Amino acid sequence: MRPLLDVFATRTGRAPRLVFVPMGTLGLVPWHAAWELGPEGRRRYALHEAEISYAASARLLCDVAARPEALQSGAALIVGNPTGDLHWAGAEADAVQRAFYPHGRFLGRREGGAVDGPGTPQEVLAWLTGTNPEDPDHTVEGAVLHLACHASIARSGGRTAHLSLHGGELSAEQLTDAVGGGRGRLGLVLLAACRSHVSGRGHNEAYSLATAFLVAGARSVIGSLWPVPDDATSVLMFLTHHFLRTEAESPAKALRRAQLWMLDPDRRLPPGLPDRLAERARHIDPDDLSSWAGFTHLGQ
Repeated sequence: MRPLLDVFATRTGRAPRLVFVPMGTLGLVPWHAAWELGPEGRRRYALHEAEISYAASARLLCDVAARPEALQSGAALIVGNPTGDLHWAGAEADAVQRAFYPHGRFLGRREGGAVDGPGTPQEVLAWLTGTNPEDPDHTVEGAVLHLACHASIARSGGRTAHLSLHGGELSAEQLTDAVGGGRGRLGLVLLAACRSHVSGRGHNEAYSLATAFLVAGARSVIGSLWPVPDDATSVLMFLTHHFLRTEAESPAKALRRAQLWMLDPDRRLPPGLPDRLAERARHIDPDDLSSWAGFTHLGQ
């Protein structure tokens, strides 16, 4: 990474934006987490010097770049712990919806307060396609979809990967069949789910859940390369929404700033972070790559 970063280094103090199109097993590597020791003996990651995104192909990169920029409308669907066995995911989704999308819809399970449904595949698809008349924002463009649930890799039955929702599964192929061709309403999809940017058809991520959402019309997607720890993921996702909503950052910059926050040994807790997430945030090891490095940005 060092020769590459040196080539694109700028003298303006602004981090260059690089988009990687990794092939084969190179698609399993979090290149933004490459590191070397800095002058103070601390790790300095590629993330410190560049804003790094990923793409499954140059064709998909160009297709997504040509889509109109998504404005932050505040419309959102938050899905939290729909299967009932992800405690931290439910707390994360609840905190995100209350703090940043108070008028958004919530599906799944939360500790207190009403929900708009249990989080079935049919409910998620109805929201994606704008066919739910009970959704007041069903025609709003640039909506945010946050999925805090299980994701699995499948290598049989004609499916590559799927989300585990209430009462059933939603596969990557179902997504693209229902909302394909870039016709969707999505601005940003955050997949707070294990291995959501890994494909069952090989290692080049050509058909992961993350890329399926891009094909389904999303402008940006954040997905993960490996099984992620629930508690640290919850902190990272809250911070990503914080930078996205309160400081109007783009999705790529919001994720990068959230990851840089986790790398900062002198980090300060953002306002509104729930107590249980704040307690976990105080104990995150900045150099524990499992807690932040698996998340990648794709798209605009």
